[in-house]
Amino acid sequence: MIVSSFVLPHSGGIEQFVDTASALLKSRGWSVRVVACRPADGPAAADVTLPTRFISPRGWPLPVRGWRALWREVGGAEVVIVNGTRQVLPNVAALAARLRGRRTVFVLHGSGAPFSTSSFLYHRVLGSAFEWFVARTALRLSLPVSLSSAGVAGAQRRYGVKAAHVPYPLRELPAATPRSLDEAEPLRIVWVGRLFREKNPVQAVSVVERVRKHREATLDIYGDGVLMNELAPLARDRPWLVLRGSRSWARIQDAQNEAHICLSTSLRDATQIAILEPLARGIPVVSTRVGDAPAHYVSSSLEKFCVDPGDPAAAASAILTLASRYARNRKEFAANARRLRARHRGGSERLSLLIESARAAGPPPSLALSDRE
Repeated sequence: MIVSSFVLPHSGGIEQFVDTASALLKSRGWSVRVVACRPADGPAAADVTLPTRFISPRGWPLPVRGWRALWREVGGAEVVIVNGTRQVLPNVAALAARLRGRRTVFVLHGSGAPFSTSSFLYHRVLGSAFEWFVARTALRLSLPVSLSSAGVAGAQRRYGVKAAHVPYPLRELPAATPRSLDEAEPLRIVWVGRLFREKNPVQAVSVVERVRKHREATLDIYGDGVLMNELAPLARDRPWLVLRGSRSWARIQDAQNEAHICLSTSLRDATQIAILEPLARGIPVVSTRVGDAPAHYVSSSLEKFCVDPGDPAAAASAILTLASRYARNRKEFAANARRLRARHRGGSERLSLLIESARAAGPPPSLALSDRE
């Protein structure tokens, strides 16, 4: 049983992981059921959804009914995999699993870095209180797993727990199309992510403006979120800037493949799946040095394309350096991709082994109750 407040088609790293993990476990013979919050409108890639109220302004999901269904689903599972420390549903599922004598794998998706760029009330007050009084308890009743190296240290620092590291299990990625770049050709740049402060999409506009002082360039931004209202006025005055909105995973792969360079301007991140996937395909990427991003540039010759966060001049300079010797750099990114795929190939096996170990360990001690409804 996999539990996440949000699932596809809602966009985000957790949603992609739920889909990837579900397919992976099914391919290994597991019967998988996904439980999620019920979207306000539209479908959800889940077997069971709980009626949910979404609290503004960030749409924080608060399930309001369906607890008997959750209890029943937990009782029918051998292992429960929950995602999301700051949301009610995963934490309640972890507690219910302990009461029903089921082992829980708690997947940590963040790096544990401070929420210094996020809302004061939601992240730094209410979120921190929720972590302290609820998430810490749920994590200590579970097997914590981090999908990033940065998250392992963050789990100890933020929650006081030791997390096992599982390299993000990449799904089957389409091969990248060989691509050249003529000196007079406009540089096509793609940015992918949620439009929130910690992802810093507004800085991407500033970066490309600096690039355009030296050569023609366009920027396509894929994603949705609270900063769309801030980006829309910028796009109206800049014909080279296009806001594409939220798109399917397959369309994102196509967009990144069609670009010369992918750009990430995150201020706070962990796995950085939006750059991990194109890098694993050999597509050139310029990224900020947060979360696991530095480790994704396995080849030392590519480290100059991973720059300090909050420095648009450094990112623009990296893009221009990459473009100036595009053919040679593209070959180096292709070599980097082979090493990166080899590293993450073990993620699927590691995740499967942890789940098998949880099942083999049997019911957890002391809190198991009867399976009676």
